[in-house]
Amino acid sequence: MFSVDSVASSASTSTTPQRLEVENVIGDSDITNIDMMSEIEKELQENPSDLISLVFLLYEVPDTALQRLIVFQRVSNDASNSINLNMLHEWFRHAKHNPNWKHEFVEALLICQLYSIVRKLGLNVPAARRYYQTDSITVKMYINPMKKALYKLCESINSDNLLKLKKALLTYETDTTEYECCEQVFLKLMCDKFITINQYQYNKKVLGFKVEIDKLVKILESLPGLKKLLLEINMLQQSLNDEHKPSASVATSTPIMKHMKVDETNQGKADDNYYNMDFNDVFEMLGELQLDERTQESLKSDRKLLDNDSYEIKSTNRVGVCVIINQETFYPSKNSIELNGNITLDTRIGSDKDKMILEKTMSELNFTVFSETDLDHKKMMQFIMNVVKHKVSKNDSIFMLCILSHGVKGQVYAADSVKVKMDDIQNLLDSDEAKNIHSMPKLLIVQACQVDENTPQILVADSPRDYNLRKSNFLVYYATAPELEAYRNEKRGSIFIQVLCRTIRKFANNEHVYDIFTKVNNNVNFICQKVGCTQVPLFQSTLTKKLYLQVPTNPDK
Repeated sequence: MFSVDSVASSASTSTTPQRLEVENVIGDSDITNIDMMSEIEKELQENPSDLISLVFLLYEVPDTALQRLIVFQRVSNDASNSINLNMLHEWFRHAKHNPNWKHEFVEALLICQLYSIVRKLGLNVPAARRYYQTDSITVKMYINPMKKALYKLCESINSDNLLKLKKALLTYETDTTEYECCEQVFLKLMCDKFITINQYQYNKKVLGFKVEIDKLVKILESLPGLKKLLLEINMLQQSLNDEHKPSASVATSTPIMKHMKVDETNQGKADDNYYNMDFNDVFEMLGELQLDERTQESLKSDRKLLDNDSYEIKSTNRVGVCVIINQETFYPSKNSIELNGNITLDTRIGSDKDKMILEKTMSELNFTVFSETDLDHKKMMQFIMNVVKHKVSKNDSIFMLCILSHGVKGQVYAADSVKVKMDDIQNLLDSDEAKNIHSMPKLLIVQACQVDENTPQILVADSPRDYNLRKSNFLVYYATAPELEAYRNEKRGSIFIQVLCRTIRKFANNEHVYDIFTKVNNNVNFICQKVGCTQVPLFQSTLTKKLYLQVPTNPDK
C-alpha cells in the first residue's frame, strides 16, 4: 500500500476529500504492474508528443531523457518500425525506489491532460486536478515545478517561435536544429547548462531548488505571445532560488491595422483617417498616378549613346548588378539581446511582393539580380561583399543594393535583430575589397523607417543627413526621411517600393534617376496625403554625373 506519510512536504497536509480520494486510489492502484505500464506506453505511442512530454517531466537526468527521445524520434519517423522503447518502464525501474513516484506519475499525466489514462487508474479527474493544482505553475507538488513551467512554455511556443528560438540559440553556439519538438530543445539546453534546474534532496526529501533560466527567458521575451507566462516563470525562478538561500522595456511592434504595417520598432500614431482607411484603396490610387506598365520589349529597345555629362552604360545587354536583401522574419540573438535588450520585430508580411517587383523591374532593365531573404548581420555583409567581388563584371555599369527591413534612423535590422548601420554598408562598398566598383555609380535603396531610437546612445554618421559626403559615386534613397515612418501593405507591399518600381518602369528609358526619384517623392506624397499619413522619401547623392538606368531615347542636353 502507498503510505500517506510519503507525501512531499510541499504538498498540503490538510485532510480534504480530494486528498483522501487521491491517496486511497493511488495506494490501491496497480500501476506497479509492469504490464500495465507497458500498456500505457503502447497507448501513448499513437500520439508521440504525449509520450515525449511525459519523458520530459518524469526523467530526472536530462542527458538520459534526450538520448532516449532522439532514438524515439528516429523510430517514430520510420513508419515501418513498431519498436516499443519502454521509456516509461525504464523510468519506473529507477523511480520505484522513490516513495512519491506514483504521485509524480499521476501529476505528470494530469499536466499533460492525459485524462483517459487517469480515469483508467481509477481517479476522478476533477478531484485529482484540484489536489495536484496542475493549472498553476507556481504550486509545488511532486513534479519539479520549473519543469512543469517549461512544459507549459512548450505548449505555448508555436512552430514559428520554435524556429526563431532555434535560430537564436545558434548565435549562442548551441545547435538544436535536429530536434523536432520544444521539449527536446529544452533538454538540450539543460544538458549544455544553458539552463539549470537542480533539485536538492536529503533522505529522499526535496529541500529546495536552484534554477537559472535567465538566458532562455531573454530570448523568449523577444518572441510574441509569451509575455504573461514568462513573467510567471521569472517569479517562480525567484521564489525557488529564494527558498534555497543559506538563510532559509521591451520595445514592441504593435500592428496599426489589419493589413498595414510600419517598418520600424517604435510605431507612432498617424491621423485618425489613416486608421479608418482600407489600404487596398492606397494601391488603387496608383491608377491615378498613370504609372502604366511598359512592356519588356520597350524597356530593351535600342538606345542612343549618352552624353559626356552622364555615367557610361557599357553594355545595354547587361547594365549592372542589383542585390536585394529581403529581411522578412526576425528572431532574437545573443548579439541583439546584449546590444539592444529585448525587442520584438514583427514579421514583415507583404515584403515578398516588394522583392518580386524589384526582381522583375531590374531584370527587365537588363540588370543581373541576386536576392536573399532573412540574413543575419554577418551573412548580410558577407552576401553583399561576395556579390561585389565575384559577381560584378568589368562590363557592368551600375551597382544597386536594395534592403527591405525594419529600421531606425540610419540603421536597418538584420534577421537576427541586430542593427546594421547604413554607413557601415557604404564603407564596405567603398573599401579596398570592393575596388572593382569604386568608379561605378552605386544606388542604395532602403525600405525601412528612420525614426529615432529610444536610447541615450549617440549615433555617428547614422542618418541620411549625416552621411559622409566624401564618398563619391553614391546615391542613397530612403523610403522616408529621418523621424518618419515607412508604410507597408500586407497584401500588396510597401507604398515606396511599389511606386518606385512603377515609376522606374515608366520613365527609365528617357529620364535620369534624379528626375525619376523626384517623381517617386511626389507620387508617394500624393498617396500619403490622400490617406492622412506622413511618409516623405529622401535621397542624397555624391554622384558626379547624370545616372540613367537605360541609354535614353531622349537624353537631357
